[in-house]
Amino acid sequence: MVFSTIFNYSVPCQGRQSVVECFTKLNGLVVFRRDDDGLSDTLMRIIYANWQALASERWLGFLQFVLDMLYPKQNEIMRLWHSKSLAHKYPSYLTDTVRTDRFLTSRIRIKLDAVVNICELSELAPTLSRLVPWQVVPEITVNLPSTQNMDVKVAVAGEVIAVADFSPF
Repeated sequence: MVFSTIFNYSVPCQGRQSVVECFTKLNGLVVFRRDDDGLSDTLMRIIYANWQALASERWLGFLQFVLDMLYPKQNEIMRLWHSKSLAHKYPSYLTDTVRTDRFLTSRIRIKLDAVVNICELSELAPTLSRLVPWQVVPEITVNLPSTQNMDVKVAVAGEVIAVADFSPF
């Protein structure tokens, strides 16, 4: 029993469920666990095995892998570009289209379909943001269906509120 536990600690993705859970908690990947289906243990083994294997690619490659495991064919990662002529107003003019008058930024947009569970996504969003390096700024969005053929009208109103902190610390 002790020998198998030692072996499981050397290759945790092949170990018992308790070993996989321990190592996924240690690396902050346990939030990807889903309790609603019977594939949760298998999914966590695959995610953790790829977490270890993609150590040098823990950027968009691993993020894309995790999104494909959690939301297959319902996600897209886009690099964002900014206008060169309006560079002094960065990051106000970000877009996902590539042109010669734009420069590549360190920002990405993670776009998910509207059919994803929004409550689950709100819990996963901080972890998804940590899967990219510190210099990359992710933006998580949900792609809502088009309202062109629906008779929908939108109005926006707002109120300006000023807040100040007068504490000396």
